[in-house]
Amino acid sequence: MVKRYSLRFQAYLRLTLVLVALVLVNVLASFQNWRLDLTAEQRYSLHPNTRALMAGLNDVVFVRVYLEGDFPPGFRKLRNATEDLLRQMRRESGGKLEFEFKDPSAQPDRKSTNELFEQLYKQGLQPTDLQVRGEDNSMSRQVIWPGAMVYYRGQEKSANFLLGGSPGATPMQILNASEENLEFALVDAIDKIIRIKKPKIAFTEGHGELEPAMVSDIAKTLSEHYSVTRYDLNRVEAVPEDVDMLVIAKPSANFSDWTRYKLDHFVMRGGRILWCLEGVGASMDSMGQENAFMAMPVESGLEDLLFRYGIRVNANLIQDFRAAPIPVVYGSMGGQPQTKLFPWYYFPLVLGDGQHPLSRNLDPILLRFVSSIDTVTAPGIRKQVLLASSDRSRSLASPLRVHLGTATEALEESQFQNKRMPVAVLLEGTFHSAYRKRVLNEFAQKAVDSLQMPKKDSINNGRMIVVADGDLLRNEVRVSTGEIYPLGLDRFTGQQYGNRNFALNAVAYLLEDRSTIALRARRISLRLLNAERVKEEKLFWQVMNLGLPLLLLLAYGGLRYYRRRRAFVKPLVDS
Repeated sequence: MVKRYSLRFQAYLRLTLVLVALVLVNVLASFQNWRLDLTAEQRYSLHPNTRALMAGLNDVVFVRVYLEGDFPPGFRKLRNATEDLLRQMRRESGGKLEFEFKDPSAQPDRKSTNELFEQLYKQGLQPTDLQVRGEDNSMSRQVIWPGAMVYYRGQEKSANFLLGGSPGATPMQILNASEENLEFALVDAIDKIIRIKKPKIAFTEGHGELEPAMVSDIAKTLSEHYSVTRYDLNRVEAVPEDVDMLVIAKPSANFSDWTRYKLDHFVMRGGRILWCLEGVGASMDSMGQENAFMAMPVESGLEDLLFRYGIRVNANLIQDFRAAPIPVVYGSMGGQPQTKLFPWYYFPLVLGDGQHPLSRNLDPILLRFVSSIDTVTAPGIRKQVLLASSDRSRSLASPLRVHLGTATEALEESQFQNKRMPVAVLLEGTFHSAYRKRVLNEFAQKAVDSLQMPKKDSINNGRMIVVADGDLLRNEVRVSTGEIYPLGLDRFTGQQYGNRNFALNAVAYLLEDRSTIALRARRISLRLLNAERVKEEKLFWQVMNLGLPLLLLLAYGGLRYYRRRRAFVKPLVDS
């Protein structure tokens, strides 16, 4: 009897010790940031740059996420990933990052909801409309705001989570790409809002570049993160020392040797340049009564300078089977012209190959009358194609006649034989001056000495981007009212293209915004289920998941019963 009570006491004691140990382990774990990530790409771990940014916060950053409500599974997954990421960031910040989730649709009345929606849109958040099917197969419209507002010391910055995708991408692929980009979107917003010193960007003028109104949208967007100004290259002095980057958008006048020297000197002192150049002069404004115009080559005087840097913008125009539509009058009814949208092959929709972070996970980018780019040998300079035409494109040499009737022609895909012609190229590495082996005349040398612009042979960490379309950064302007349309917005279709995001990524990369670019370069493999197999094998796996555990439990119970019966039940023996 005593032995039996002793065994019972030992069993209770062991159980108590196990429970106490589990409680202690959980309490200790709550004070430690322990996380085991076994994925190959470290999907569930913060990037080192993110941890460094969180650890360096000097004040509280508050994030209000509007991705809350009754969502379809894809958006619910994105919402949970956002919460998990913010929890990790809060731990790394030592409590200096706070967040909350808010349902923008949960307002007391419809008027309050509309007012909040309008406020969020003005703050920079982009909504998305969903058609939701109810249990009675009825369709209803649901507005979702997949984004957040970041607040810091009286400032605010929007962070949009939902990305675009390549043509033909499924909603699930877009959501997964957005989840891959989630850490970048949040960290980019936080990094921009806490930044004290802003790099300075200057849009050049003096050579027929785009007027301020035509680049006002991108200039306004950049001014949220950088100091933006304009600079006349025809001025005598050098580019000011506080200018970190030049944007040369669609110059039409010839650059003198002095301005070319100024640009080369700017590059040699570590300045960055975003070139948006035209190989051929072409514009829809040039359409006359005959609905046609002659497209002529553009000679800017920059050809030799760019050639030394390893780039040549060709004097041709690209036609692409993947193109944006334009309205064309095809008849009249009751004295009113009738228009219809036709694909305009001179307005290609280009994409990156997904290999470089600048052009990954972006909406198609609308270009207008774009030329192709050739790369030439330039020792020390690495070239990376950022944007290219589709596999169904072709180039037409200039001079050529551009006729609006091309839009209504039934062209075949077989007529577009060229593939992946480069239209935007990144150059980085060691740049050698175009003037390093040239002797300046006495007057030029005195000018250089007096202006403190000495010749420099090379720069080791140079960086620039060349785009063979001057209209990459051009926004539409309503002539009658002066209204500015968002960059990349197609007024005829309402489609928003990825020009603005590409421009922002390009500027951030050129200015070596490494804290966010490293995150943009991060690639996470989000492995999707095969939808067809899921549909075909759904019943089988449901039976397996529900039935197999029960069968194993019954088998284990039967086996245990059988073994106990053999061990303890003894047959009766006749005495």
